Amino acid sequence: MKLAILVFSKERKELQPGTQMIFDSMIKRGHTVDVICERDLQIRFNGKTKILHRGYPLPKYDAIFVRPLFNHDPSIHSAVIRQFELNGRLVINGYLGVHRAKNKIRTLQLLAHHNLPMPKTTLLFDEEHLKVTLKDFKFPVVVKAAYGSGGSGIFICETQRAVAPVVEHLLKDNNTSNDPIKIQEYISEAKGKDLRLFVVGKKVVATMERKAKKGEFRANFHKGGSVKGITPTKKEERLAIAAAREMGLNLAGVDILRSKTGPLILEVNSAPGLEGITLATGVDIAGEVVKYIEQKVKKNRGKKKLKEHVSKKSEA
Repeated sequence: MKLAILVFSKERKELQPGTQMIFDSMIKRGHTVDVICERDLQIRFNGKTKILHRGYPLPKYDAIFVRPLFNHDPSIHSAVIRQFELNGRLVINGYLGVHRAKNKIRTLQLLAHHNLPMPKTTLLFDEEHLKVTLKDFKFPVVVKAAYGSGGSGIFICETQRAVAPVVEHLLKDNNTSNDPIKIQEYISEAKGKDLRLFVVGKKVVATMERKAKKGEFRANFHKGGSVKGITPTKKEERLAIAAAREMGLNLAGVDILRSKTGPLILEVNSAPGLEGITLATGVDIAGEVVKYIEQKVKKNRGKKKLKEHVSKKSEA
């Protein structure tokens, strides 16, 4: 198969570790692979819209695998993914799932709409209403920026006095887009741990438990958290699969907290890291991803053949 990986990093030469693992697995399984950097693309709107790469038309790929490692201006970057779809390309993950996952507010809306459990969360648009918002919460509380990944833009505040400067920073000092912030309940019984379930298609292929390092409450692997493989409960598996499905994601990293009321969805990631979970579980995550891409390509080819057959039959 002829495959491409669409990346959004500013660096052209060195791939992010998880992306490199996917690339290596594709090559190992005998595929031809091109890496396409968003900054090298040009989209020409003139009648039939064309996507050019450094001024030249792109080859016909069987599939384009997307690694949407961007946080700022997600609607613009995800629009590039959508253009590939509009041009008839098979894209994994597709525009809709990425667009939803990158918009943390939209994620909350979808999870709530489908009655998927999550920590109590309130959106705050103006610090003027902080005091009344905090009446619904017990301390400590978690304060989160609208955008961010890898544990960035997340703060824990023990008192109301501690919350105010954090909120001011996120809403004013570092917020040119006037984005809201999230005030979220702190799940103390989780004890600085969470689960990352890696969903591929309609199944969970691996799960790890992440534990925050001493003096840190964020359990992210790249924040120094420790990881170990773990077997999730059936309920946790069903929850992760449902979250990925409702978000429209073929591949997802679903973060879950174990609370006294049951599992709660913390986040749904459209570009989950591969290093930590591969290390923790011993599962060839990259291989599982590539196998899934192969299955989607075969299914897509079957649809095209059927469409051609129906078209010829109708002409006759």
